[in-house]
Amino acid sequence: MADIVDPKHEALVEHLFQRTCVVMGLRGFSLKPLRRRLRGKGKFRTLMYGYTRIGDTVITVDLYTPKTMKPRKLDAIIRVICHELTHHQEPPRRCFWKGRYVVIDHHPRYWRKYKKNMEVLARDEILCEYFS
Repeated sequence: MADIVDPKHEALVEHLFQRTCVVMGLRGFSLKPLRRRLRGKGKFRTLMYGYTRIGDTVITVDLYTPKTMKPRKLDAIIRVICHELTHHQEPPRRCFWKGRYVVIDHHPRYWRKYKKNMEVLARDEILCEYFS
């Protein structure tokens, strides 16, 4: 099977990713589609839609559903992209909890920033047509 399932879908997602980066004010990031070893086989209960590493400028997003390999909806992909870019705006925090230091990825300031970013994306003239 070809490495790219739907080149039109991937090109559109790349365009939306670049527009999202411009609207959020983050430059220099690149999108990498999540590639599965065997398409449509194996465990389908994965909850990972995307991931990123703090300090790295590559964001990996799952563009297709795991079982049927159908393209995901564009508003869901934009929300995942916004989620991963917000990790770079509000990095994980260390806090003292139950007698030990823990790292919290999704702290309250993170979710406030995510909601503000989503409001900005929903008001954008190009990206607003993908939100209902």
